[in-house]
Order: sequence, then structure tokens, then C-alpha cells
Amino acid sequence: MERLSDRSKKFEDANQSSAMRIKIVTLGGIKLRRFLSGGYPAGMAFALYAASFATLCIALYECDRRAETLAASAAGSLLFAVLSIIPFLGLLMAGWGTYFSLVRAKRAGGVLAANLSVLAQIVVLITAVPLILFCSVVQVPAVPVALSQGARMFRGPLWHVTPDRRALIVTGEFTKGIAEAVEQSLAATRSVRIVVFESPGGDVEEAMRIGRYIKTNGLETGVATECSSACTYSFIAGRERILLPGAKLGFHACQRVVWYSPCENQKYSNYLLASGIDESFIRRALSVDPLDVWYPRPEELLAAHVITRTRPDGSGNRVVVTHENL
Repeated sequence: MERLSDRSKKFEDANQSSAMRIKIVTLGGIKLRRFLSGGYPAGMAFALYAASFATLCIALYECDRRAETLAASAAGSLLFAVLSIIPFLGLLMAGWGTYFSLVRAKRAGGVLAANLSVLAQIVVLITAVPLILFCSVVQVPAVPVALSQGARMFRGPLWHVTPDRRALIVTGEFTKGIAEAVEQSLAATRSVRIVVFESPGGDVEEAMRIGRYIKTNGLETGVATECSSACTYSFIAGRERILLPGAKLGFHACQRVVWYSPCENQKYSNYLLASGIDESFIRRALSVDPLDVWYPRPEELLAAHVITRTRPDGSGNRVVVTHENL
């Protein structure tokens, strides 16, 4: 009997706990609907809007200030998505509810209350609309990219040192933060002599930053499969540039990401010239349509000084790079 009584008590407690949770959720839903329909006092609604506006501004500032750090890990990419979406949705709801609360206050109050309500409505519109448009055009579209990058990094790093600690392999698309991560990996493993790329391209500025680090430290570069678009800006910085048999390098002109961002082909041309690449080769490479890719033959790459050799060389202190040890 005692066991049956205990079970009955536990069952009742579980039912009460479940009912309490349902009540809390239902109450939350009722309060939210009330707020969105303008049922909150105007002063309270405006205070909630001000807090939401400040939260979104801080979130955007942190996303911009910590962009490279957030992009360098799966957890950081998830945090970027949270900071971009949650405060944005909060401002949308706060702006909506506050506006209608002010409309009601304007109708119900006297002349002074009506004037203050109108002034507050103008403040809400002036501050909320530009920020919402900015987030809709710039911040929110970046979230799927960040989540995709985070998912790839969650499955495994986009860069790793080989077991012999002589080569660093960089794979996948060049995204924000990869240059810092590669620099940290190279600084932590001084025995690395060659950086091998397997990438379709990505962020050119990140690629050029990697290239400058490679050039400063006198490292070699190699390609085992494909290195195209932005990836080539990292590859050509190598002291020795190795294209393994069957591998390929792909080139094309700058691609404009957004309408207001001009292409900087001249900047990229100067970068390639400084690396000793033949000028006629650069002109041809940067004349290729951004949606197309030109894959020069190994002979063309050798003649233009894009690569220094097409097979591994184990003589002296050179690192032997083959498909097997990658």
C-alpha cells in the first residue's frame, strides 16, 4: 500500500509540474500577444524597445569586433548566428508592440500625452527602420554562411599538420578567420616547411594575408588537388611552389560581391607582380569572367613563374611532398 501511495504521489507531482509548465508557456504566449497588439502601457513598451535596440547594437558591434575570432571555430560561428538573429527578432517584436502601444496612448490621452506619443513614434521609426534594413541586407544573410562554415569545422578542422609535422594542409573555402588560424598553427609548429592547399577559393583578403605570412617566413607551397580563385593568392607566395601531377590552379577576375563594392583587379595585379608572376599571364588571368575559371597547363604555369616545379624533390633539406603523405 505504501508503494502504491508513493507512486500516486509521484504521479500527482509530475502532473502538477507539467500543468505548471503549460501554464507558464500559455501565460508567456498571452503576454506576448498582448504586447504585440499594443496592450502594454506606452512607457513600459518604450523602455522594452530601448533595451532591445541597445541589445541589438551591442550584438552587432561584438559581431564586427570579434569577426575573425567568431569565424575561427564552430562554437564561434554558432554564437555569431545567435547574436545576429535573436536580438534582431527581439527588436522587430519590440518595435511593433511599442508602436501600437504609442498609438493607443495617443488616442486615450490628452494633448500632452498625444504629443509625447507622436514624438516617441517618430523616434521608434527613425531608429528601428534603418537598423532593421541593415540587418536584413547585411547581417541576417551572413548567418547561413556562418552556420555552414561552423558545420564544416564541427566535422573537423579545415587545417591540420601532417604526422611528420613538416607540412600544413589547408582545405575548404577561405572564410573570415582562416588566416589567423593558419598563422597560429604555423607559429605553434615551427617545423612546418610547406603549406599545401586544397581549396576552391573564398575571401581574397584572407588569402593574401596567408600569402604575406608564408612569404615573410620563407615557406614553400604546394597543391595536391586544386587551388583556385582566392587560393592562388596564398599559393604564389611560396619560396618554392609545387604543383603535384594531376593537380591544377584556377584563375579568374575579381567578382563583385555586392553592387556598391568595386572590384580591385589592379590591387590583385600588383600583388601578383610583386610575387614575380609574368605580366602577360596576369592580364589573361584577370580577364577571365568571374563566373568562369581558367586552368592553365603546367607548362604555362612554369613559363609564367607561377610554379617552380611539378614534382616532389627530396634532395637536401627539401620536404618530400606526395599524394600519399598528405
